[in-house]
Amino acid sequence: MPLLHRKPFVRQKPPADLRPDEEVFYCKVTNEIFRHYDDFFERTILCNSLVWSCAVTGRPGLTYQEALESEKKARQNLQSFPEPLIIPVLYLTNLTHRSRLHEICDDIFAYVKDRYFVEETVEVIRNNGARLQCRILEVLPPSHQNGFANGHVSSVDGETIIISDSDDSETQSCSVQNGKKKDAIDPLLFKYKVQPTKKKELYESAIVKATQISRRKHLFSRDKLKLFLKQHCEPQDGVIKIKASSLLMYKIAEQDFSYFFPDEPPTFIFSPANRRRGRPPKRISISQEHSVSNKQTIAGYRNKGIKERDKLLKQEEMKSLAFEKAKLKREKADALEAKKKEKEDKEKKREELKKIIEEERLKKKEEKERLKVEREKEREKLREEKRKYMEYLKQWSKPREDMECDDLKELPEPTPVKTRLPPEIFGDALMVLEFLNAFGELFDLQDEFPEGVTLEVLEEALVGNDSEGPLCELLFFFLTAIFQAIAEEEEEVAKEQITDADTKDLTEALDEDADPTKSALSAVASLAAAWPQLHQGCSLKSLDLDSCTLSEILRLHILASGADVTSANAKYRYQKRGGFDATDDACMELRLSNPGLVKKLSSTSVYDLTPGEKMKILHALCGKLLTLVSTRDYIEDYVDILRQAKQEFRELKAEQHRKEREEAAARIRKRKEEKLKEQEQKMKEKQEKLKEEEQRSSTADISIGEEEREDFDTSTESKEIEQKELDQDMVTEDEDDSGSHKRSRRGI
Repeated sequence: MPLLHRKPFVRQKPPADLRPDEEVFYCKVTNEIFRHYDDFFERTILCNSLVWSCAVTGRPGLTYQEALESEKKARQNLQSFPEPLIIPVLYLTNLTHRSRLHEICDDIFAYVKDRYFVEETVEVIRNNGARLQCRILEVLPPSHQNGFANGHVSSVDGETIIISDSDDSETQSCSVQNGKKKDAIDPLLFKYKVQPTKKKELYESAIVKATQISRRKHLFSRDKLKLFLKQHCEPQDGVIKIKASSLLMYKIAEQDFSYFFPDEPPTFIFSPANRRRGRPPKRISISQEHSVSNKQTIAGYRNKGIKERDKLLKQEEMKSLAFEKAKLKREKADALEAKKKEKEDKEKKREELKKIIEEERLKKKEEKERLKVEREKEREKLREEKRKYMEYLKQWSKPREDMECDDLKELPEPTPVKTRLPPEIFGDALMVLEFLNAFGELFDLQDEFPEGVTLEVLEEALVGNDSEGPLCELLFFFLTAIFQAIAEEEEEVAKEQITDADTKDLTEALDEDADPTKSALSAVASLAAAWPQLHQGCSLKSLDLDSCTLSEILRLHILASGADVTSANAKYRYQKRGGFDATDDACMELRLSNPGLVKKLSSTSVYDLTPGEKMKILHALCGKLLTLVSTRDYIEDYVDILRQAKQEFRELKAEQHRKEREEAAARIRKRKEEKLKEQEQKMKEKQEKLKEEEQRSSTADISIGEEEREDFDTSTESKEIEQKELDQDMVTEDEDDSGSHKRSRRGI
């Protein structure tokens, strides 16, 4: 289980009152459920935060998933640790006395990497260079080590192996016996008795040199050893020791090292204790105070003798001098007192000014920190809202069932369609109505139906039996449009046959693979088309079309459908009508699929047909019109118009997007300029504030300098006054000495 803030993480248990049908939020990573989304969201954020650490390796700064993967990988590494090395490694660890785990790891790895232990699986290099996997049965010491084998120790001098990876000259070893310190036995001198693990038929056992043995790659490494020691060691009194549970589990205290390796257990170097190096106390230099003798007092003592010898001469002078000295001293004391008081006042003002400046600076700093924290909180809040909004959009954009949508609305109540048409032909009726609305302008529908064709008109045409009703007008419209379009196509075919000389070659090429069935159908249609010419003296489209002749002309047209598909117009059909064939004709398809309907028209009026039969005829006539060249050209023209309109729409849309991007870029540029102006204004204000502070500090320094200068001037003036007094005293002493010499001469 990963560690949260280096402490064990406890999963939240499901609520005790959880109902089976209650909806909850499931956290897949921690396998927990939450009733409230906020708790689930906090746990998800916590799992994605870098506050977890691996419980096995101690690696910090991971997410929950990364910590789980690190633990899984570490446990796999621990499982791959060689089992025969567990007890020897723990035994060697018990002999160490180190304060750091990596030092123990270095000591043990340095000792174990060149030595192999009993029951360990190794690779033996044979004479032919092949590698053979073997198990160590026994470790044989060098020949000069008498009687030292696995589980048997002979009397050997007190030799101890010392492994050191430190060059510290102060570190001492306590493993020297009998006053001697011998070198460790070279691990390459040992020999090993091994047995193959797979191919035992080669030999039961063999003795090989240490140079022929090696461990598999990555089986025993420094990192794997360190990970293993982390699980079994803990610090005790500043020293890394094996855990008590590991000592009891593997019974390390009862183990004998000679069973694993025929040599004395090594004695590892102890970690040097931290020495507290004290520093010698600093010598404090004591300044000798030189007391200045009061020369005025000395002069007074000297003058005392002179006054005794000559009181009458010097009494008035001494009184005047004493008076002047007292006056000078009083003035000096008053001046010093005034200067001192002024200095103290200035010092107080200076301290108050410093305090005010410091308080203002602290207030500004606190205000900046507060504003910064508030801005950071606002940014964090905005980021959180944006993140939630993006998650909501992501969740909203996922495909889901219609019944799970949030904005469901009740479907409107359908309006029933009241019609006399049978339900099975209602869809075909709407198709015919849509055809008339789409192509009525092309075939001049307004001539027959000035007000247009509606569903009621079509319903009356299909259900009614009136010979002068809407059905007659509809059939007039269809037949007239078909005959006119066929006549125009025949004229165009005739023109192309005149201008094109290669038509015969193309028609022959197109008719090479003619189908016999199609040829038979075309022949029957040609006979039906020739019947009016033989019996009426004119073609079918030239006959008078009225309500009485409508049924017969319609029947003959259906029978003659496909007769216009000849070899003469093959090129025209191939180029203009998309390779139109006789079987592509809708009326021929009607004739083939409903022969009873065509036979019924020979004896029954079209007005007496059932609505379904009428609808089949109208449907076939619509299909006939759709195969004509004029209809195809009309559709292609409108497709081109639609394509051009789409292109113009895309261009307009692209132009609109470009304008929107330019406007957005202009807004962003304007915001940046405003921000730059605000920053420049703030920088100017900061510079002005710094200048004011510098001016304040400079004025304070100037005032301090003036005070020091005044103090220096007062001290120099006092020194000059003292010097003048000393000079006067020296002059009076010289005069007194000269007068006494004169008197002594006179007395002699």
